[in-house]
Amino acid sequence: MLSKARKLFTDSLSYRPPGQKLQIVRDCEQRLANNESLRSTARSYGLQGKQIRNWRDKQLLLANTKSTKKSTSRGAKGRLQEYEDEIMTWAFYQRDAGVPLAYKHLVIKAGQVWPEFRNLSDSQQYHTVRRLCQRNKFAIRRITHTSQTDPNEMVLEAQNWLAIMRPIVSAPDVQQKFILNMDQTPMFLSMCPHSSLNLQGEWTVNGRRTTDSGSRFTVTCTVSANGDKLKPFLIFKGERTGRIATREFPTNPYREQVALCCQKKAWQDGVNMEDYVDKILVPYLQEKANGVPCLLLMDDFSAHWTDYVKERLEEIGITPYKIPPGCTYLVQPKS
Repeated sequence: MLSKARKLFTDSLSYRPPGQKLQIVRDCEQRLANNESLRSTARSYGLQGKQIRNWRDKQLLLANTKSTKKSTSRGAKGRLQEYEDEIMTWAFYQRDAGVPLAYKHLVIKAGQVWPEFRNLSDSQQYHTVRRLCQRNKFAIRRITHTSQTDPNEMVLEAQNWLAIMRPIVSAPDVQQKFILNMDQTPMFLSMCPHSSLNLQGEWTVNGRRTTDSGSRFTVTCTVSANGDKLKPFLIFKGERTGRIATREFPTNPYREQVALCCQKKAWQDGVNMEDYVDKILVPYLQEKANGVPCLLLMDDFSAHWTDYVKERLEEIGITPYKIPPGCTYLVQPKS
């Protein structure tokens, strides 16, 4: 037991990263060429001659090892190595289909392809699957519904889109009043502040919140190039023909200033987009003279581009233009 402890202590003192080991080997070879003994060379580094000989035999392996690794050993054979291809092929197929995955899903799959895997403890199952994912560069990632594009590529795409749109919006027969940009954003029924005046030095700063602080609705806003703000289109949670829509909306004191409708999740969809066209765009176009084009700039949200919406926009004389994904904030003018 004592000899084992002494060996561990010696190894800890003689630990060198791969790059330093290579440097010691090269220095040793040069000093040996000058008739200096291996023992004296090793002693100058606080090492044993056997260690330097082992490093000299592994020069190629040391050169191909990352400088951050503490060992050139690849470790023990993984428990799931025989089933790795089957498990990872299934995992990649699931991700291609958009199915969210967690380590627990791979644990279940591993138990299906290798029943003995279920006999391991929860900790062993988790760490085995985690090492499997690390070997295949499979990591927990935040779900994003738009692929993450290089910012430089996004800027270039926005510039290319602007280069196409500038001649269109600058045409002699196009009026700024009828160049429209629309988008929607979620809003909360109770916009509670996250800060407050309070005495300095106190550890706790209390703040009341209402029970509706998590309830939200959607606002669709439209603005023209000359600065006109069209009537806001508000979408609340509820049935289209339910109690809120039939009883509360008709008596709402702001019903003349805004357009109101309901949707099960209080979000914009194809049906509400049809209402938006009829309740917001059609009244605004009453001021447009015949023959004057109207342009509507929208992002690539699927509800904006249903067949009915495109047909309806064509009927009332509006030409829609799609803003490239992720480029809305780049192409909108800053006030």
